[in-house]
Amino acid sequence: MTDSLLRRAQHALAPLQRREVDAALAMCAADPVSSVLPAMHLEVARDSGVVPRGMWAVRRRSGLQRELAGLVWNGANLSAILPVTPDDPAGDELRADVAGGMVARLSRPAALVGDAGLILDLWGRVEPWWGPAREIRPRQLSMAIGSDPTPQATPRAGDDLQVQPLRRATLDDYDILLPACVHMFIGEVGYDPMRHGRAAYEDRLRYLVRAGRSFVQLGSLRGRLPEVIFKAEVGVLGGGVAQIQGVWTHPELRGRGIARAGMEALVRSVRAEVAPTVSLYVNDFNSPALAVYRRVGFRDVGTFATVMF
Repeated sequence: MTDSLLRRAQHALAPLQRREVDAALAMCAADPVSSVLPAMHLEVARDSGVVPRGMWAVRRRSGLQRELAGLVWNGANLSAILPVTPDDPAGDELRADVAGGMVARLSRPAALVGDAGLILDLWGRVEPWWGPAREIRPRQLSMAIGSDPTPQATPRAGDDLQVQPLRRATLDDYDILLPACVHMFIGEVGYDPMRHGRAAYEDRLRYLVRAGRSFVQLGSLRGRLPEVIFKAEVGVLGGGVAQIQGVWTHPELRGRGIARAGMEALVRSVRAEVAPTVSLYVNDFNSPALAVYRRVGFRDVGTFATVMF
């Protein structure tokens, strides 16, 4: 694979131009769930007329012309769209050229995320330069729902728990929301964001709250002050797809139907007010979460992989 990065490339990786934004959005529309991250940034480019610095075009050399052959978003996470089938003989050359461009022109992100076949292939090619990985999650189920869930689940409250309805978070909730978000992040990603990158982490959370993309459910457990018992964010939004991230249920309340009822209410709210399709991706070994999502009505639509640094 190392040799393939050093040969003369037939595809070039270069900053996307404004004139290519519509074609790039059309490329995302072919698979809106897996393309939601670049689609989000392309919609910003379309509406503002300014292409973000992290958006890169993959252009195929064809005589004097340069034809758009793929996209790479390189921000905190890297996501790529290379619309070739696994058995296409041109696919290996395309992926080799993109990997070479990544090594030559891009800085290593915090993670590679996206379609498992593509991400793991690219990782195998860039690992000598970008490795080692802190963790590789090779099989994460990509799931989506495009209709309201039925029937509505009811959390088992009881005398020890008073539950409020799910709603959008506000900045007034920030002090009780932040610990829940940090607890989720440590469990999912494996390190404390308050010790590594606190300012960026808190800026991101405040942005999602202000944008109306943070959802929270409060409850009073055994007479305590109200606290977060369920929360989630629309972490990515583009192409008519809202990707849910950061799903968390209070540890003392797991197994009481809180997560299912929260997800059902979340899907209905997001579909009514944010985007018609709701998606997420989850580790294949997370059986409790998978069971909840499937009962709510999410269906498998693909397989993701994440390579974390």
